Amino acid sequence: MAAKRWTKISLRTLHLLSVAGAGGGILFGLDKELWINYWWLALISGGLMMLVDIVSNPVWIVQVRGLVVLFKLILLGLLAVYPAWGQFILLAVIVLSGVISHAPGKLRYYSVYHGRVITSSNDSKG
Repeated sequence: MAAKRWTKISLRTLHLLSVAGAGGGILFGLDKELWINYWWLALISGGLMMLVDIVSNPVWIVQVRGLVVLFKLILLGLLAVYPAWGQFILLAVIVLSGVISHAPGKLRYYSVYHGRVITSSNDSKG
């Protein structure tokens, strides 16, 4: 358990640093070459955090918290296709992150598949 916790803490810290680097570059209109590596690191660290959550609790994929994270990754991916939308996309991702991370458990753990709050894979049976 301690290894999983420290893995998540390390990935989240790396993710926050990378989002700050990419976000600063996007918000201040810096050349893409100055922030693109941070953007890639944000996508990779976010993807790895997702993987840890999915492996430890597969029901995460159908909970609101998981769906919001998937939507955030889609938005970040759109930066590659629509760079002019960068500031809007970044602000949307930050707002979604703040809302879902501080939302009540009844919302975050709500499973759209099961139609009720599911806190673990064991809860999804029956």
